[in-house]
Amino acid sequence: MASKKLQGQVAIITGASRGIGAAAARRLAAAGAAVVLTARSGDALAAVAEDIRRTGGVAHFVVADVADPDQLDPVIEGTLDRFRRVDILVNNAGMLWPLEETADADLDEWAYNVQVNLIGPFFMARTVLPLMQHQNYGRIVNISSGAAARPIPGWGAYCASKAGLDMFTKVAALEVAKYNITVNALYPGLVDTEMQAAIRSVDTTESDLDFSYWQDAYEGDRLTPPHEVARLIYWLVGPWSRDRNGEIFRAGDSEWRRQVNRDAPA
Repeated sequence: MASKKLQGQVAIITGASRGIGAAAARRLAAAGAAVVLTARSGDALAAVAEDIRRTGGVAHFVVADVADPDQLDPVIEGTLDRFRRVDILVNNAGMLWPLEETADADLDEWAYNVQVNLIGPFFMARTVLPLMQHQNYGRIVNISSGAAARPIPGWGAYCASKAGLDMFTKVAALEVAKYNITVNALYPGLVDTEMQAAIRSVDTTESDLDFSYWQDAYEGDRLTPPHEVARLIYWLVGPWSRDRNGEIFRAGDSEWRRQVNRDAPA
């Protein structure tokens, strides 16, 4: 059971209708934060929010697409109307498609991938940072990927957008450090989510793409449950990370994981 290290804080979590986002919402709520969930799926968001409330947490949700800046104002306005502040932003919303070689990639799908994975986190950070600066406090976590540092054929949009997210993380961290705000990124590793299932579903029989690595990880039971990643996010937004800023954290970093296990045990 999480201790109430986040009591009185307010967290916005994007992509919170399932997977890592939903697990993070539950974990931060259990630690005392009021959580505001956003994603494109209203029914799924409502179910996660209701589950949090049923266990004694405080949850609000707003349906929005982070790729559309016009849809973000209701997220922020709804948060401020209810809770008067924003302390934590978890930029978790992301998409994988298109999984095609560059010569064959759909132009609109490629651009939308970058819009969700890179421009969306920028939109969210740009919206909440003035509030955090006024408070002289804030924690932003961008959910990135090892694909940011590893070129994978067929993953051009995803790899490029996550690499851009990493650099955005580092730049923003330098800009806001004087306001007691930290901006960090997390590589969650191979997590048992719908995105992993989508990778395994791709038919590569008529292409040169090879996704056997992800199939083997699934068959070998090497996928991490989302609630374990949520614990890492909890550490990054909790009091233990106050001196860590502009860093790329990796779920596979055994030394860091030992520290998380000490500070925020399962």
